[in-house]
Amino acid sequence: MNQTQTPAPAAPAPPDLQRRGEVTTKSIQIVLLGLGGLLLTAGIIVFTAVAWRDLGDGGRLAILAGATGLLLAVPLALTRFRLWATAETLAAVAVLAMWCSALAGYYLYLPAGAGLTALSVARWTALVLVAAVLYRLAARVSSPGWALLPIAATGAAFAAFGGPVEAALHMAAIGAVLAGAAWTVGAAPTRHTASDRWAAKLLLAAGIAIAFLAGLRAAFGLDAALLPTAAAVACLIAAVLLLATAHARGAGAPVATVAILGSASAAMCLTAWILAARSSELLLTVPAFALVAVGIAIAAAWTDPGGTDWLPPTAAAAVATTSVATLAAVVTGASALASYAGAAALTLLLAFTFPAPLSAHLKRAAFTVGAAVLTWCAGIGLAAFPAAFGAEPHRFLDWEAAAVTALCAIGVLAVGRGARRDYLLMVAAATALVAGPLAGRPWAPAAAFALITLAALTIGLTSPSAWRRTGAWIALYPWTIATALAANYDPAANTVDVTATALVAAIAGSALFVLALRTNSAGRYGAHAVVGMSLIWLVADVGAFGASLAAPLGFTAYALALAAAALLTPQWRVVYATTSCAAAIVAQLLFTAYSGATVVELYTAPPAALLLGLGLWLLKRSPRTGSWAALAPALAAGFGPTLALALGPDGEPWRRITLGAVALAVVLLAANRRWQAPMVIGTIVLAALAVNEIALVWSLVPKWAPLAIGGAILIAAGATLEQRRRDLARMTRSVKAMR
Repeated sequence: MNQTQTPAPAAPAPPDLQRRGEVTTKSIQIVLLGLGGLLLTAGIIVFTAVAWRDLGDGGRLAILAGATGLLLAVPLALTRFRLWATAETLAAVAVLAMWCSALAGYYLYLPAGAGLTALSVARWTALVLVAAVLYRLAARVSSPGWALLPIAATGAAFAAFGGPVEAALHMAAIGAVLAGAAWTVGAAPTRHTASDRWAAKLLLAAGIAIAFLAGLRAAFGLDAALLPTAAAVACLIAAVLLLATAHARGAGAPVATVAILGSASAAMCLTAWILAARSSELLLTVPAFALVAVGIAIAAAWTDPGGTDWLPPTAAAAVATTSVATLAAVVTGASALASYAGAAALTLLLAFTFPAPLSAHLKRAAFTVGAAVLTWCAGIGLAAFPAAFGAEPHRFLDWEAAAVTALCAIGVLAVGRGARRDYLLMVAAATALVAGPLAGRPWAPAAAFALITLAALTIGLTSPSAWRRTGAWIALYPWTIATALAANYDPAANTVDVTATALVAAIAGSALFVLALRTNSAGRYGAHAVVGMSLIWLVADVGAFGASLAAPLGFTAYALALAAAALLTPQWRVVYATTSCAAAIVAQLLFTAYSGATVVELYTAPPAALLLGLGLWLLKRSPRTGSWAALAPALAAGFGPTLALALGPDGEPWRRITLGAVALAVVLLAANRRWQAPMVIGTIVLAALAVNEIALVWSLVPKWAPLAIGGAILIAAGATLEQRRRDLARMTRSVKAMR
């Protein structure tokens, strides 16, 4: 019997082959809630419009307020049942309904004759934004943070239609509320942390953008009278933002924070530039251009990890200081000099209220601006030179400039301990320079120059810094000459005694040369230059107007200074001793000429004695020194002029006798000390005198005497020729053996 076989049922498909839904449940939920919220929002808007047309005031407001309150309350209940998505949707709609209700209620109860203006919409928008932030904190849902963005954009758009100042203020207020909302969203996160982070960033970016638009609205709509003040304020805000950006980067803040601060800084810098360009205030060019420079420095430091970290924040703080100064000058009408000094002092005092490293940046910025002010005052003080010689003080020289210069002393709080005394001395010198011509006394400018010279000398001698010592010595000599010129000015005759000035400069330079021997090379070279120019002037004065006492006194002072240098510096002792003798010789010659002496030995004997003493010292100091180098100059100077005058029929007997006696003494001394140069020179002098004496009495000698004497000499020479040749050779060798 055949049985029919029943087919086995098919096995179910594996799970991975089962048909899946094309849309997930979560996506469906998001779409449904989004469409529902959109339709509900549209319904609220349509209801507001229709109710405004058909219902009475009370009914319209009651219905709208009730709906808004219900929408605000429902998310609070839904979160208790963990219906988060529905709560988020209704919370966003509730924020929009709250904005509509606020505008409707305000419109219903407007005073008679008033209307719903663009600025009133902006004000109520700002209030609704604040209320929405508070609602977000209470409901702990994320969507109100996102709902703030379109409402703020609408309020800022309405605000832009107002007047320039009002529009800028309302837009800035909305931007500030968004910035606060960004901080709140970040500080109080919900269960959707990623959404909160993005919402906080977008809120802050929107706040910056609205603030930037507010600045542009003010820049293009302000009256000409308000432009300088607004531009100065914009420069100050931009500088503070740049400082915050640089400080945040240096402190290691997140990149997002630095980027947000940088965008805000760029927006405010552009606003400040537009305002400064539209204004006619020249003072605004300083902070405006400085903002660009600081922005470039910050950008360069950001891209250069190995760059200088302190420069960008210090530069930004300096720009903020200049912006404060510009604002003070524009608002109060104060002078730029006083404004910058006051701003630098204010920044320095504020620096002590901030922690490091911001405090260090502010101190450096204050010191930089203060140093610029001090340089400015010193430049003004250069106008004191004409006043020191009878001219009227320049209009820049006033007691305000002197007071500002003295105020710069507060900068001592920003300098290191080792530089404080030098800084105070420089401030005192600049103050004296500015105040000198204002005292109204003929001696005041010279006294001011003397104080500056003393300050420079103190820094040059005592400063712990090598470059400050060098700078002080370089500045010392011009001020020394200026002091000498001012001291020798005669107000009655309106003339300057240049000869007396050169003498004072020569004496002062000689003294300063001794002081600078062991401290600074620039001081030594500067002293030589000042003394050299002074002595050249004195010699030229002698050539033009005859002998005077000033020239020998100047050379004497220089000779004494060189002698002191020879004693204090062993390595340069020979050079300084030689030059000191040269200066002393010139001084003695000028003294002799000034006295009117006519005897040549008064000119030659003292220099010869001085050179002889120097030569003997050299022989004692260095036994290898030859007598020609050590003693020949003295003997030539002493014997030469006198011998020239002693020869011939006009030579005086006392001169010949004295010269012969001195030459004989020199020969005997040379023979004893075995010195070649004195032996040769003394012998030449004695031989010349002997020949001169024979020539003088030649006419008295009988005619036969020379023939007889000559014959006797020839016979004696012939008889002892060989012995005489040996004696002559031995004598030549002996002379050559001398030193």
